[in-house]
Amino acid sequence: MASPLREQIIATAKAWVKAHNDRDPQATNLPPQGDKDAEGYVAFQARAFPLFATYHAELVDVVVDEAQLKAVLYLNSNATAAVPDVTELYKNQYVHKLTLTEDAKLVKLFDSFVDSAGMLAFMGKVFAAAGGASEGEK
Repeated sequence: MASPLREQIIATAKAWVKAHNDRDPQATNLPPQGDKDAEGYVAFQARAFPLFATYHAELVDVVVDEAQLKAVLYLNSNATAAVPDVTELYKNQYVHKLTLTEDAKLVKLFDSFVDSAGMLAFMGKVFAAAGGASEGEK
């Protein structure tokens, strides 16, 4: 039988994935930080997500570490572009490590490992078709 803490960690991880599938996702870093990396991430997401017509991340597997209040998520995603000139389907794989609050109800930190080659190639086409430069071209 799974412990209540393990079940809470998994429930929080699933809610985190669901938030990424919502059309109007919002992210909060706790504690609030003004470091350049966080701002760059938020700026890229704010610019990139409106360029997707659809986006869906599917949780494939989760590994839980109760002692450290961490969950490692294995995700597959697919999306379509919101610009008509890009007709190929975006597919990617992610590994996200979530560090949770003491009650395991909120994500306070996450590390994201993404197949950046696939993402950059797709987003480069989308940004070009939308009339802007991709992040890699700046």
